[in-house]
Amino acid sequence: MKRLLLAMMVLGSAHALTAQTVTPEVKPRFQPAETLSVTDITLPIPCAEIGTVVLDALITESGEVQKVEVRRDSPCLTQIAVHAAEDWKFSPATLAGKAIASRMPVAVTFRPSSRLAAAVPLPPLIPQSEEAIQAEFQPAVVIRATFPNYPDETVAIGTVVLEATLSAAGKGGEIKVLRDIPLLTEEAKAAVGDWRFMPATFNGNPVRSKIVLAFVFQAVFFYPSTGY
Repeated sequence: MKRLLLAMMVLGSAHALTAQTVTPEVKPRFQPAETLSVTDITLPIPCAEIGTVVLDALITESGEVQKVEVRRDSPCLTQIAVHAAEDWKFSPATLAGKAIASRMPVAVTFRPSSRLAAAVPLPPLIPQSEEAIQAEFQPAVVIRATFPNYPDETVAIGTVVLEATLSAAGKGGEIKVLRDIPLLTEEAKAAVGDWRFMPATFNGNPVRSKIVLAFVFQAVFFYPSTGY
């Protein structure tokens, strides 16, 4: 009888130890929206501006773009970026497996072939709408941006579009290529390593998120008033 009790005690201790050391994987309750498809962004010839336009696209529970709010503006470039984001396709964010409305930050950088790689001037943030301020999810914010290198001896132009996964600390991680242009995509991906972000939050708590980064590689047009 004593031997039976001892064996049961040993077995119970082993089970308790196993229960303590084997922890099932717990998936985060909030999962950010993801980008499904994008299109090219064409810069009109009369426009000679450069820089980064930053947007917040409101994604509904069905993945539709309900509206796009401008967070950083650049005259001549902003509406081009807004119209592009309105046509892109997304899957919605989820909370505990249920689709919810959220926002996807989109940064569109217009990069002429004549400009050297350098930090991109970022104009002050435009205040959010009251609806955006009250939202549970607050998307990541770009706080530093750099132009990608333009490879020597290439005439390639067009838009490279990437989706970067950001940690709860705002650090860049996995990069998914949404629109590829040979010779230009790797330069765009390399530039993302120099970008910095303020992390997204959900109910005030930092969370993992995503951001779309579009790089519009463009030919140079010369204008007497601008030098391009």
